[in-house]
Amino acid sequence: MFKGIDLFSDTVTQPSRAMKEAMMNAELGDEQKGEDPTTHALEEMAADLLGKEAAMFFPSATMANEIAIRLFCEPGDELIAAETCHLFFAEAGGPAIHAGAMARPIHSPTGIFSAKELRDTYRWSKGPHYPISKMLSIENTTNVGGGHAWPLEQLDDVMHAAKELQLKTHLDGSRLFNAVVKTATTAKRIANNFDAVTLCLSKGLGCPIGAILAYPAKDFVKVRRLKQIFGGAMRQSGILAAAGIYALQNNIDRLAEDHANAALLAQRMHNEITEIRVENSNPSTNMVFFEWHDEKIPPNEFLQRCINHGVRFSHFGEKRFRAVTHRQITQKDINTVMETLKEICLEK
Repeated sequence: MFKGIDLFSDTVTQPSRAMKEAMMNAELGDEQKGEDPTTHALEEMAADLLGKEAAMFFPSATMANEIAIRLFCEPGDELIAAETCHLFFAEAGGPAIHAGAMARPIHSPTGIFSAKELRDTYRWSKGPHYPISKMLSIENTTNVGGGHAWPLEQLDDVMHAAKELQLKTHLDGSRLFNAVVKTATTAKRIANNFDAVTLCLSKGLGCPIGAILAYPAKDFVKVRRLKQIFGGAMRQSGILAAAGIYALQNNIDRLAEDHANAALLAQRMHNEITEIRVENSNPSTNMVFFEWHDEKIPPNEFLQRCINHGVRFSHFGEKRFRAVTHRQITQKDINTVMETLKEICLEK
């Protein structure tokens, strides 16, 4: 276990004492039989927040994403999404394995694209020889693309185009509430026009595990069967669902603190470390992407030196790194990170 200032991801968050107490006090039943009252309460709360008819609790957002694809796609159908999205980048080829879906990526370094780019990617050719463009997935906030929250007007334009193209639509909202805080709106507003929505509970919301898939009520039987097929049926899952309820009631507004700490880190890196080139010096949410440029300290060595000094980043590409702020990161930690980076620069 890494002990230090962990900026690897917001997935490293630990549940608070209050969240643990809520988990210990949860009313429990057999989730596989549909008898866990706390799980039902979380699902109803999430469906209401997202403006959807139904929701189901899953162990992970990756599982929820993959079940959404399987719900809407048949083998040979095309899944349209940004080339940098989590579905294509970090789910081990799941769309091809689980749904037999073809990836139809939209070129977009940020993960955000236009209605025109969607139309240009859509497969217009019809007939027995051609794959069918069936589904659009949008990641909000984007991950590898830079932690960007979609501008609401642009999102509306893309969703309008998707409806005209008769595409099924999925929102990978693993960090949806970061987008909610950034755009000063509601989750229901962002999720409004999507057929299905994934919500991760174990990132900025601070739960130890868990995710939600919201979907049309008519699809309950199929979604429940897919959950079984994927091995995701649980027993007394209320002990985990209770953490989700606590998070949705208490941990949304505080995401603004993570955004502020990311902005502070980006600004100080940009202003104080000449060896670092900050990609997003004005971060949209809680992610700072930067490149390390120093001929005497190769990127891999830089990463290891940071770890040795008690600071951990994630590594994307040869020189590209990511720092993610979260509930465990304070302004004091940002100051310590900056002192550490300056010390490493002096070690040449």
